[in-house]
Amino acid sequence: MRAVLAALRIGLLDMRGDFRRFVLLIACLAVGTALIAGVSSVGESIRQAVDRDAAVLMGGDLELSRTDRGATPAELALLSSFGEISVVVDTNVRAEVDERDAFVDLVSVGETYPLLGAVQSPQLPAGVRPFAFLAERDGVRGALVDPLMLDQLGVAVGAVIQIGGTPFEVRGALQGLPDAAVRGFRLGLPVVITTDGLATLGDFTSPLPGLGTWFRYKLLLADLEPEAGRAAVEAALGDAGWTIRSPRDGLGPMVRYYDLFMRFLVIVGLASLLIGGVSVWTGISAYVTERADVIAVLRSMGAGRARVFLHFFTQVAALAAIGVGIGLAIGASVALLALPIVGAAVGVNLPPTLHVQPLLVAAAVGLLTAFAFSYLPLQQAQAISPVTLFRSKGLAAPPTDWRRLLGSLQVLPLVAAAAAFAWLAVVMTRDPMLVAAFAAVSILSVLLFQLALLGATWAVRRMPEPGNRILRHALRDIVSPGSHAGSVVVSVGLALAMLVVVLALEVNLRNEYLGASVFDAPTLVASDLFDDEVAALRAMEASGGDITRFTFTPMLRAALTAVNGNPVDPARSRGPEALFLLSGEVPVTYRSELPAASKVVDGAWWPADYSGPPQLSLHQSLRAGLGLKLGDRLTFALFGEEVTAEVASFRDYSWQGGIDFLATFSPGVLEGYPATLLGAVTAASGREEALERDLAAAFPDVRFIAIGETLEAITAALSQLSLAASLVGGLAVGNGLLVLLGSLAAGRRQRQADAVIGKVLGARRGEILGVAALHYVLLAAFAALLATPLGIGLAMILTMVLLDVEFALGVTSLVAVDLGAIAITGLLGAMTILRGVAPRPALFLRELAAD
Repeated sequence: MRAVLAALRIGLLDMRGDFRRFVLLIACLAVGTALIAGVSSVGESIRQAVDRDAAVLMGGDLELSRTDRGATPAELALLSSFGEISVVVDTNVRAEVDERDAFVDLVSVGETYPLLGAVQSPQLPAGVRPFAFLAERDGVRGALVDPLMLDQLGVAVGAVIQIGGTPFEVRGALQGLPDAAVRGFRLGLPVVITTDGLATLGDFTSPLPGLGTWFRYKLLLADLEPEAGRAAVEAALGDAGWTIRSPRDGLGPMVRYYDLFMRFLVIVGLASLLIGGVSVWTGISAYVTERADVIAVLRSMGAGRARVFLHFFTQVAALAAIGVGIGLAIGASVALLALPIVGAAVGVNLPPTLHVQPLLVAAAVGLLTAFAFSYLPLQQAQAISPVTLFRSKGLAAPPTDWRRLLGSLQVLPLVAAAAAFAWLAVVMTRDPMLVAAFAAVSILSVLLFQLALLGATWAVRRMPEPGNRILRHALRDIVSPGSHAGSVVVSVGLALAMLVVVLALEVNLRNEYLGASVFDAPTLVASDLFDDEVAALRAMEASGGDITRFTFTPMLRAALTAVNGNPVDPARSRGPEALFLLSGEVPVTYRSELPAASKVVDGAWWPADYSGPPQLSLHQSLRAGLGLKLGDRLTFALFGEEVTAEVASFRDYSWQGGIDFLATFSPGVLEGYPATLLGAVTAASGREEALERDLAAAFPDVRFIAIGETLEAITAALSQLSLAASLVGGLAVGNGLLVLLGSLAAGRRQRQADAVIGKVLGARRGEILGVAALHYVLLAAFAALLATPLGIGLAMILTMVLLDVEFALGVTSLVAVDLGAIAITGLLGAMTILRGVAPRPALFLRELAAD
């Protein structure tokens, strides 16, 4: 034991003077470990929060909902047999007091609401449910109103306001709902009334298209677990019109966006660790080669292979511990800062908490990466003989004897490290397929680079020598014995391949976020506009005042009656959009141009001057919801007549871009029918309230509904994710460039010595530098030629399978990274021999002899 401790101490002491050269290695390990530690910690917090508070978040174990109707008495009786139920009806209406009005997110609750948790209101007595508190008193029912709406309406608790044309007494200020997280993003400010109060509303049809009424039923299961209960309830109902959600399902689209972002971070973390491993390989290889004198002394004094291995393994372990430790500290700190922000965005309480398991997994993955990639250089160190060292002055290490390594027990540590890494990666990602694909692609990439380099070397040796002397010497350096072309191509190629993957995923993830957030959110919307009012609003826009943008769309109401001549059957529909389309007369429109907030996902949009047979563009969810496909013919009834149109496209649209329609007709179909106009107004920044007052004075008969703040809040959250994805992509690029720097350390002393010999033999300084630069430019270009299509292919698979988003390629950024990597490799490659072409080569030769 004393001998081992002494060997460890000597190994650490031997590294003291060379610590600066390992800064790049430490940085690469730290970046990969930090990403994995941070994303694993955030993901674990979300999982634990959902598991811990699942029933409270949902307001029950399950939530059943539909948009076309409420549950029948028979269905209510059936649901009651599974446990306790509560009823919630969500819709949007107007609230009015004198000349003021507000857009209401109306929540109507039944007697048993909430099953879990409590409605937050200072005026609501503890233990009293809202249904009893808001019951009718003196002929007036009560309401809990959001404090911001009280300010908008200029009233206080105790006042009477009109909701949907019915008077309600404000009995309290609403501060929170227990199931707010699963309600998603809602337009308007929340108001709570009873289901009895909802029945008294004269008309609770939404004033805007696309905002229907939701009938929700919370179910607290008596005996079954949620998943088993979900299957049992679904089988018992036997009606595809019901949507049954678990708490995680109910957390809405922001959880999906954060899931996508965390999957992206996991991929970046694995890629960064792989890149960091390449840095370990090249850095330790160069270090072992340049520390040949130490190995010579150890072997001359009788040290065996194990003693040499222990000497350098101690140094690798110390460097890995430093890099991984820094990464853990950064990852844990970022997670602590990010958890409250992420929790606020997804509506889940995520207090700053450190989770030990994700940090331990990240540490183990980082340490295993360092060991696995340093193992081969350490084997090379053991194979060096003192005679060879004293003859070559340590300028090169013997190549790895793969046949001997694979046929001996020395390969077992490498196999064990790879197996442990794969197991930890599965624990971290919870996706064995991703880990298997990542490992397979990494191994195939190395083999591809090596085989391609062998082929290129074979071709160069047999091609005629070029006339240009610099090019001729650069090619000779690539194919000459002892060349480090293989290590440079593999390291640069792997780094570029992983960078291409990360950048392509970053572009697609950012497109997914920005596709839902780049559009200017309208500040106000108004329905039932007349032509003269539209003209006046367009004039206000043209005047350059507070209106920066005004758009309007014709709106009609029509009912879908048949598909391909067959009457529609609501029982065969699936999903809320399909149910809403079949719920009776729904808003439809006609347009010549595709709105900016929409994108066609199947089929094609008609030309702006289209004048052919009637065509129809539908929301993409209706493909599965109604079983529709391109070419189907849909029949709508409006104003006592029927209109049939062929489905020309399916589209998706961003709800941040304003209000859109499930069904849009081509021009020349609906223009002959009476229509109202739906207008959307975007206010200049900071002038929203002033514009709202001006519009109220200029158009006293028009009700403008403020929706901008809600949409901008959603847009801001998605924009932050987009920015974060860009920053992470940039971090990965920086990490890859660090590896490029490290890869050039391999064989540096040999290249410097060759440069000195060339200068002594009469070569000019510029010529020597030009040969070195061109040498590395050719190697980097060859690596980029292989790595770019490989990375694009892997990114395409990951984008469509793992992230489940549409694939797009950012050609500009990929070309910029490839060209930048090639240029930097050539420049730094030339800089590594600057000492060899210095004005006094004798000084370098004396230093080389003294090493």
